[in-house]
Amino acid sequence: MLHINYSTESITPETSFYDKQKGLLIVNPDCLVRYTEIICTDENCRYPQLTLRILNHIFAEIDKENKWAISPRYVSDRLGANYDTVTKCLKYLRSINVLRIEKEALPLIC
Repeated sequence: MLHINYSTESITPETSFYDKQKGLLIVNPDCLVRYTEIICTDENCRYPQLTLRILNHIFAEIDKENKWAISPRYVSDRLGANYDTVTKCLKYLRSINVLRIEKEALPLIC
């Protein structure tokens, strides 16, 4: 389970990031521009276009609790990208504090 980080340096505002009545995700435009510039200009980001596509995909799939419960395999299939490349992009998004992994116990299926 991935969780969008919304501290003061993040993309989404700390309060009321989701307008429940309209079903809209509220994104701080200044932070979005800043993260886009970081992704496009950072030498550590090896796949900036795919990283931006994944970020947009995350926004489209985020739920009301600010969680994104989709696997990298699903994203790679959905975007037609290599699985290893998608995982590198997700790792990069975590390194710039856009995402964080929420550790939770998964139920065992016997």
